Parts: sequence; C-alpha cells; structure tokens
Amino acid sequence: MLAVAPEKMVGFSSFDFARQALIPLPEHIRQFPRLGRLAGRASTLSLEGLMALHPDLVVDCGNTDETWISQARQVSEQTQIPWLLLNGKLEQSAEQLTTLGKTLGEEHRAAEQANLASRFVGEAQAFATSPAANLSFYAARGPRGLETGLQGKDASVSLHTEAAELLGLHNVAQIADRHGLTQVSMENLLRWQPDIILVQEAVTADFIRRDPLWQGVKAVAEQRILFLSGLPFGWLDAPPGINRLLGLRRLHAWLDPAINRQFKSDMQHYAQLFWHCSLSDADYQKLVAS
Repeated sequence: MLAVAPEKMVGFSSFDFARQALIPLPEHIRQFPRLGRLAGRASTLSLEGLMALHPDLVVDCGNTDETWISQARQVSEQTQIPWLLLNGKLEQSAEQLTTLGKTLGEEHRAAEQANLASRFVGEAQAFATSPAANLSFYAARGPRGLETGLQGKDASVSLHTEAAELLGLHNVAQIADRHGLTQVSMENLLRWQPDIILVQEAVTADFIRRDPLWQGVKAVAEQRILFLSGLPFGWLDAPPGINRLLGLRRLHAWLDPAINRQFKSDMQHYAQLFWHCSLSDADYQKLVAS
C-alpha cells in the first residue's frame, strides 16, 4: 500500500517513521498513525477499532494458506469490509503490485514498480543458475543469532529466507519435520558450517562477531558476515513483503560485480518508486553503512 497508493492509506500497523532520520520520506508518510496489528498471534487492533477507521478495503499480502483465508473471510463477514489477500512470495512481487494497482486505480504507478520488481527478480533467477551461486548461508536472527528461518516443507522456500534462496543460495538450516522460524543451537551451526552468514540487526551482528563460540563457525572466523541494515523496513525479512526486493538486490550486488556497479542507481530508483522520495548520494551512503 505504501508503494502503490500511500494517499489511500489510513495508517501503519506498527511502523513509526516519525523518528526515521536516514530516509527523506515525505512528511505525510512520516505522520501516519500506528493502528496496531490486525491479524496473527500479535493482533492489537480490535474489529471495533478497524470499523471505526471506516476503510473501504483491507489489503493483506503474505501467507495465503487455508488458515489465513479463513481468518480473512471471518473478519470480512463480521465487519462487512472487503479483504484483499495477496500471495506474498517474493518472486510474485510484480503480480502483487499489478493486482493492487488495478484494484486501487493506480495502474500506471504500479506498472513502473512491477517493471523494476520483474527486473530484480528475473536477474536474480538468472544468477541462480551460475556457478557463483553455489554457496550456502545461514540467516541469523535474534540477539544471539540463534533464531532462523528453516528451509520450508518439501524443500520449499521459507518466506524468511526467500531473498537468498531466490539467488540460488542453499539454506543450511534444515531440521526434520520442522519449518518456519525456530531456535537452533551452536551445535547445529558448528555442524552446518555455512559459507556466509546473513544478518539484518546490528545487535545480532555485533554479538556474532564478539562471541567466542561463534568463532568456531568458519564463516565468522573469516569475516564472511553480510549485514543488511534493513532501513526503513527489513531488507531480508520483517516484514516478508516487497521491501525484500531491495535486500534481494543488495545481496545480489555483493555476489555479482556487475550488479554491484549499478546498485546505487538501482537503490535510488527503488526509493523514488517505492518510498516516493529522492535519495542523494549522501543518503545512499548513510543507508548502506548504517
């Protein structure tokens, strides 16, 4: 919604941009209220609160399994507010944008965004077939880095690690009969020995670099830790939405010199289309260094 039609939003679920200084977001976006989360285990927005906002539509992009479909249908029936549920897979970003653009009457803006999404995803998929993609990774989350997204059921891609897996990288985090987010042990890491460590939070990266136990992971000892700051949204995850297009491109740039040479212009183009602002060279440097 922020990308396709910010003018038609009533607010954010939990993001607070009022104190976000690194990105020159338009002031009206900074001032959007935080309304609370509507769905999932961390729901904080009641149905009464939703109805008081008088929205014409609820837009939800993410999981589309039977549980989420049932929940969306139930809320829609109780509130009489239509609910648009979009498949949140990263590789379907262009389709998500196109569908939302048509629904909201923003076809032209969404078409430009979908074109950039298609380029990022298509070039990533092409890279996945190259020898340079023959790498394994571990996505470290949480203060000690021991939370991660497991490879999905039947070797399917996890929403939490989709950006890396779309580039052809192999997720070492596999535990029989388990999927989704989970806690793992240092014994797991020492056995898995990934080629690279992906980190999105500064506190996680700092802990991994300082903790003696992590030095037993060769990728850490050899400083193969890739830190994606994830501002203003997570670049790899949190939330698992179209914000991951930037993480996909950033990771691709780390792995491919040709993409690295054009990453600054790609990020500035992305900011213009998706954040509705212009990134100066100084803004860019602050974001990639943060």
